[in-house]
Amino acid sequence: MKKVLYYLFTLLLILTLSVMFTTVFIQAASERSISFGTTLNAEAQIRASQTLAKSIANPSSSQWQAKGDQHRTYFFSEANTIERYRLCVPANWDGKSKLPLVMFLHGAGNDESSYLDQNNKQMINLAMQHGYILVSPIGHTGAYGNFLRLSAPFGKPAEAAALMAQVTADSERTNELSEMDVINVLEIILNEYPIDTEAVFLTGHSMGSGGTWYIGGKYSKYWTAIAPMSGPFVQETGYPWDNVRNMPIFITEGTQAPSLSASRLLNTWMTNKGYRNEYKEVNADHPGMVPLVLPDVFNFFDRCRTSPTTPPTVTPTSKPASTPTLSPTSMPTAEKSIDLDHNGVINMSDVILVAKAFNKVKGSTGYIEAYDLNSDGAINIADIIIIAAKFNTIL
Repeated sequence: MKKVLYYLFTLLLILTLSVMFTTVFIQAASERSISFGTTLNAEAQIRASQTLAKSIANPSSSQWQAKGDQHRTYFFSEANTIERYRLCVPANWDGKSKLPLVMFLHGAGNDESSYLDQNNKQMINLAMQHGYILVSPIGHTGAYGNFLRLSAPFGKPAEAAALMAQVTADSERTNELSEMDVINVLEIILNEYPIDTEAVFLTGHSMGSGGTWYIGGKYSKYWTAIAPMSGPFVQETGYPWDNVRNMPIFITEGTQAPSLSASRLLNTWMTNKGYRNEYKEVNADHPGMVPLVLPDVFNFFDRCRTSPTTPPTVTPTSKPASTPTLSPTSMPTAEKSIDLDHNGVINMSDVILVAKAFNKVKGSTGYIEAYDLNSDGAINIADIIIIAAKFNTIL
């Protein structure tokens, strides 16, 4: 009898936690295509941005299809402001050939030019050497639509839920405008220049890395490959992983950066799931890693262009010695099926994941199979009891 009461108490605790941590995710499932992003509809935004690009196009302007390093603006009516963006076009472009494009998203506290001007304009020089158009939007005043921050990198769904619980009408609108600005600028360039649509790439650092994950997944139809730098601001559930299933992704990190462990966990999870990810660490802190990995980022984009109709095979690099190794054969069979966040232990985060699934929160493809622990074809109280029992035995 005591055992039954113990399980009932545990179940009540879990259900209470699930309500606390997943209320906003239930809203996300019905209103947000990415649970930690805005409610903007991607297809509607693309159409609106295309309309804007056509309305401001002026082929008779001296700026039209100009070459070189340019500081540009456009009127962003939804924000009622003149929005800046930086554009760099190879000086040796013949004016006719299709150009590959790299879009860069800056980190918090910076603007559209901060990173481009650093290290004697290293990023601009690399883009010119490799023959890319480089465009950097300011992103209005938001985080490109992604609400995640350093407190909620990959592998911390409860922290992500806590951040989403803090979203207000004002912060929602700010992030919507930021997301809109990115797509506006991209469509302006696509409308003006002859772009090779099989060679369109997205990269960003820190907050811009979160933007790369978010914009890369939500607007995946644009991108040939993405390269998030030092910012694993994405979650296993509530993200359209199917959209990037066949997309080459280059994850880079600094060994002295606070997001290191989350980037390692993310890389391991993606590798185990069969994604086409590469991973590289450099001996640097969070800002210092950027100049060290930028040459690799452009080389990666070059490799992704070698056969546009058949994306190149991406071989993950060896993990550093300190990277957590999650070998299926090293875990007991019971733990293989219920270590749902793949961090090598059974803990409250696994309990919360099952509880969220029980509450019908949408996640990545395969979440039903992953969280249906008793293989009865559904996620229900029986699955929660299984994970709760295992969790309680190791406390």
